[in-house]
Order: sequence, then C-alpha cells, then structure tokens
Amino acid sequence: MMEFQRERLILRPWNEMDAENLYSYAKDPAVGPIAGWPVHASVQNSREIIKEVLSAPETYAVCLKEDHKAIGSIGLIPPMQSHTTAADNEIEIGYWIGVPFWGNGYIPEAVREMQRHAFEDLNYKAMWCGYYDGNEKSKRCQEKCGFTYHHTEENKACALMGDVRTEHFTYLTKKEWENNKMMDKKTAVLYVHGKGGNAKEAEHYKSLFPKYDVYGLDYQTFTPWETNEEIKVEVNALKEKYESIILVANSIGAFFSMNAEIDAEISRAYFISPIVNMEKLISDIMQWANVTEEELQIKKNITTAFGETLSWEYLTYVRNNPICWNVKTDILYGSTDNLTSIDTVTEFARDHKATLTVMEGGEHWFHTDEQMEFLDKWIKG
Repeated sequence: MMEFQRERLILRPWNEMDAENLYSYAKDPAVGPIAGWPVHASVQNSREIIKEVLSAPETYAVCLKEDHKAIGSIGLIPPMQSHTTAADNEIEIGYWIGVPFWGNGYIPEAVREMQRHAFEDLNYKAMWCGYYDGNEKSKRCQEKCGFTYHHTEENKACALMGDVRTEHFTYLTKKEWENNKMMDKKTAVLYVHGKGGNAKEAEHYKSLFPKYDVYGLDYQTFTPWETNEEIKVEVNALKEKYESIILVANSIGAFFSMNAEIDAEISRAYFISPIVNMEKLISDIMQWANVTEEELQIKKNITTAFGETLSWEYLTYVRNNPICWNVKTDILYGSTDNLTSIDTVTEFARDHKATLTVMEGGEHWFHTDEQMEFLDKWIKG
C-alpha cells in the first residue's frame, strides 16, 4: 500500500507495532463512540483491530512527520461497504484523531490528501462522508474540506455500538473538488473573444467566476502569428500577479489561444464553439467559394462572395504549425454549428481528452436567452 506525505503529516499503512499508540488514543471515550465504534479495551484489543479492521486496503495511520507515530486513522470505504448508497464510481471516507491533537487541522490536511488520491490516482467521480447527530467537529471538518450536505438517515442501526442513530451525509464531486482546489490559489480568468467580439464580453463571466478576477483581451491583430504574441504577453502579465489562470475562449479565440503555446501556464480551459481544425475550416470555405488550392497559391488572397478573405500565407502557416494542446479542457458545442462539424470537434475532444457537451439546437454563436442559460449552467457544472 502507498504512503503519502503532506505538509505536517505522513499517511502510511498500519502495522502491529502501532498497537500501543492506537490504544493510548482509542481508549478515550471521547473518540470512538461518537464515530460509531467502542473504546478499545487493551493494547491486545488494539492489535486485533489493526489486524482485522485497519489492515483493509486504503486505510492509513495518520502520523506526524517528526516521529511517524500514529495519532489517528483515515481510510477510503468502497461502495459495497459504504454507510450510504454509494455508486460504483463513488467512494466514502472515514477518519478520527486522538484528543490531544484536536484543533490543529490535522484531519482536514489528511482528508485533502485522500481526496486528491481518490480523484486523481483512483479516478473516483464523487466522495461521500458522514457524521452522527451531535458530532459537530466532524461536521466542521467536512465543511472545511468542501463537502456539502446531501441527506439525513434517521433510525439507523449502529452495529458496533448496538444503538440506533441519526446520520447526516455530505457529498463532494470530482468537479467540485477541482474547482475548490483552484480557489485555494490566487486565480485569474482570461476571456478571449471570437470574431466580431470584444473584451467587454468578459463581463458576463464575472458572475460565473465570483471568486476570481476576470479579464478580457481585446486583441488588435487577426492572424495567428500575430495574435498569438498578444495572447502570450497577456498571459505572462497575469502570471506575474496570479498563481493560476483559467482560460475561457470563444470560436477563433480558442484557435488563437491554442496556437499561442500557453498551455503550460493555463490550469483549465473552457472552449465555446471552438475552431479546433483551422485547416479543415479553410478547406471548407475554399470549397464553398469554389476556389482551388492552385488558384489561391497564385493569387495569394481571394475575397469570397460571403465576405471571408482566403489567404495562402494563412493556410501555409496553419499547416506548418499544428496545434499542440495539453490542458484540461471543457468544450461547449452547438449541434447546428455551421463552421465546425460534430465529427471534427468530437475527434479533437477524444485526441485531447477534453470533455464535450453538445447543446441540441445550439448555434456557433451562443447568444439567445436559452443558449446563454445553457452556457451558464455548463460552466457552473
């Protein structure tokens, strides 16, 4: 089993040598009964519990770094053993700590590491936690760690204590955990508009990211080799002030952003109707305008009847500078998008491990009340 280190703690597997330490804290009636288990009767009793209970997978002794001695316990409880109705892709967490260590924030520190382990290493989609009526310390710990109240179960048998109790359950999704993790840092949101848009559109996102500073970029150039430099300058300026940057990009703004080689500086991206394959889009426009590649190469620039200017220099640049994007990305796509096909955006999402959400009836330009309501709910998760 693994071992984890935090700022002040080590979380490691239990072993029989921990029996004396376990007994010294577990014999206290203030610890076990309120968590649903009886006080330990002896060191031998604690040793047996280490063998029979605490040796379970994903169960760890909570230890201070300075001496590695167990002062508490924390563990992940699989769905089949959960106190509530956890789904197969969900996990429950349980914990306790000795009275001398109350009030130091050790258990919240341990819980946060187990959340990271459950969501990142084990890929669970949600985590449950619970506390019996009256256990205010555990309730506060769960609130500190991002759990929110889910439901209460009354007249619930507590088998180890031989009584009936009221148990309250809290819940945390992986997406909520990711959002909470970003909130722990000083975070900026950068909005990059699409064609015909402007930085003022960023105002809409301030209510969607109320805890972050939201900025809009009014780029002044319209070719990827120029606009990418404007985006780089803005991102580098934000990095001077912020630890984390979230990118929200619309349409061609997403293409410009991916072309700017900023993915190492972006913690997360939200793309709305993104242009994800510019070469294909240019080829489609050439076909719609009945322009051949040979003709474009000779004339260099051709203005189409529907107002778009085709450029041989632009097409050549796109071919010579393929997109490389390694950022956790969520994509919103309208099913009637007339610039990017569902096959193209699906392929991009698959290749870049992005999450794709499709609004039936949605357009390339999200602007109606219904579309904006859908967009808002999508970002809020």
